Amino acid sequence: MKLTDFVFLTSILFVLVLLTRIAIAALRRRWAVAGRLARLLGIFTGGYALVLLLVGLTLPRRSFPSGGRECFDDWCVTALSASLAEGSSKVHCPPAPGSDMWVASVEVSSAAKRIRQRARFVRIELEDQLGQRYPACAATIPQSAEPTRPLTDELGPGESFPVWLPFQVPHMAKPAGLVVHHGEYPEKFIIGADQSALHRPALLRLSTQP
Repeated sequence: MKLTDFVFLTSILFVLVLLTRIAIAALRRRWAVAGRLARLLGIFTGGYALVLLLVGLTLPRRSFPSGGRECFDDWCVTALSASLAEGSSKVHCPPAPGSDMWVASVEVSSAAKRIRQRARFVRIELEDQLGQRYPACAATIPQSAEPTRPLTDELGPGESFPVWLPFQVPHMAKPAGLVVHHGEYPEKFIIGADQSALHRPALLRLSTQP
């Protein structure tokens, strides 16, 4: 467990204890005690929120080189490359005037030793060199005779599989990398977490092919 996770869990426990004591004091009509505890709760939660936002704003953004592996616990993703897919019949996305179709190649893998797992709420965006982001226009696209597996497919211990994601990107925009969203909560409230409030999530850089 990371130190930031420990701080978050300890903070949750502290808040629950305070809420319980406030409720007990209110039931006993000990309003002065309940008021003091409520003020303590407000100071603590306000201070935590302030630290969370300040760290999110000032913490440098992480960047992985092409082929670098980002892990969320034991679930990992590696960004490999992106290439134009003009005229490809394998891309099932509606045409968008003024846009190019880029296909990003990634590898989903598990670092777990025993358990099977899946990332049910994961989504990936493509970020261009100006910082604009674009959602995938389809969950996956076929690249071989084998069945295509989605990002959210279950992984066995140490297993990996490839995924190809298509993105509609405006003309002249060039992909810089991918941003992985591994669910919004509870990371949004963990101080120093990669996806905490006001913090820019890590960028997995892509090697691009025309």
